[in-house]
Amino acid sequence: MKKEIKKQAKILRKKGHSFREISEICTVSKSTASLWCRNEFLNKKARDRIKNLGDVGREKGKVTAREKRAKELELIDKNCSVLRNKKYTINDYKLFLALLYWGEGGKTKHCFRFTNSDSEMMKSFLYLLRKVFIVNEKKLYARIHLHEYHNKDEMIDFWASVTGIEKNKFSIYNKPHTGINKKFGYKGCVTVSYGDSKIFKEVFIIIDRFVKKINNAGLV
Repeated sequence: MKKEIKKQAKILRKKGHSFREISEICTVSKSTASLWCRNEFLNKKARDRIKNLGDVGREKGKVTAREKRAKELELIDKNCSVLRNKKYTINDYKLFLALLYWGEGGKTKHCFRFTNSDSEMMKSFLYLLRKVFIVNEKKLYARIHLHEYHNKDEMIDFWASVTGIEKNKFSIYNKPHTGINKKFGYKGCVTVSYGDSKIFKEVFIIIDRFVKKINNAGLV
């Protein structure tokens, strides 16, 4: 009986069946199927079939992994109440601005200076700045750091649309050749400056209050 099963397994292997398929058809363990059949000669048709099985299996694995991640994110989103169903005050938005600036903004010269290559982050920063303070648009300036492969006019158009700053308020810094390969989709890094020391000081007062509150709560 065992010899017949082993013979059947070898035939299946020569036809391009995987060890998993053989184990299921012959009702033996996968390791046994491998031990019996791993030295069998496989012609091109058999090899192609096994390769195709592997490709299909990997694709199914990717789909399963994506579905698992999607379900996990859906559950996290469902249980997270942050920024949901709440009306925020100007003071709340000032805190958002201060924390964003604390992480990515300039800390010297009492000039509001925010640098980033992430267009959504830059858009969020300027939205908050304009929402909580009266901004003189004529005092907003932008400087783009570009590599030699960038098209200057296209990058100015792009960042002008992101920031809402007039094109004539943009300047360009051309980075020296560093040997770095072209990054697909990279739009350069932009610095937005706003010369208002009072706003700068208020933002850092908020940051200082936040730090003290955290320290007083014993969290640091």
